[in-house]
Amino acid sequence: MTFGTTGPVSAFALPAVGGTVHEYAALAHGLDGCCRVRGIEAGGLHRGAAPLGSLDEIVARNVDLVRLAQPDGPYRLIGWSTGGIVAYETARRLEAAGAEVALVVLVDAPFRVARWRPDPTDDLAGLFVGEVLRGLGRPARSLPKLSAAQQLTLLADDLAGCPARPGTLLGDLERWYAVFVAQAAALSGYRAEGSLAAPAMVISAHGSQDWAPYWRGRFRGGVRELSTTAGHYGCLHLPAVTAAAAAISEMVR
Repeated sequence: MTFGTTGPVSAFALPAVGGTVHEYAALAHGLDGCCRVRGIEAGGLHRGAAPLGSLDEIVARNVDLVRLAQPDGPYRLIGWSTGGIVAYETARRLEAAGAEVALVVLVDAPFRVARWRPDPTDDLAGLFVGEVLRGLGRPARSLPKLSAAQQLTLLADDLAGCPARPGTLLGDLERWYAVFVAQAAALSGYRAEGSLAAPAMVISAHGSQDWAPYWRGRFRGGVRELSTTAGHYGCLHLPAVTAAAAAISEMVR
């Protein structure tokens, strides 16, 4: 996905657990003229494609897509939330292949992830619904103990403003939820390892766990840190995103 931005260099935005890259739109707008932002969506979001089952598969696909769009480095990668993990591991794979990584931007990205239970399908439905609603700027709601199918149906009805027709919005949500579950399973138990020669910018959201101290030792090129007054879901939206875009622009030049 392209955001219609312009600039002398490119930056690649990697998806968080939800698989989409829409959350980077305001940041891409703020970087317009400095760099072109290209979003890489997770596999399985669209009809006819299946979700990927492991972090290794996710990273390998990202490397292929990045190099298809830009055959040679230096590369710049951006990741919000668990998308930061994907950006870090994609950068490691690129460097291991001999490519130059010029910058990795981690936006409130965890350094490690708790291990999910073996069958998290229904357990994750509430988290997925909350992610969708917060992504739309709406408050997440607490639902009774319902199955994933029931929660997705209620979400589809809510978003459509009426009972959703089978195969339309509900079908899309079911497919996106399958990606959400697959991505969560792929990241389960993750802990960052290794290091990168590249520099990084680590942006911390207000009220989130401060992962910056854990990331500092992973970037031999140095780490610049930025703290925002916005929460995890607001740090890529106005007004907080303005400062983030300005700081990234300085490192891109």
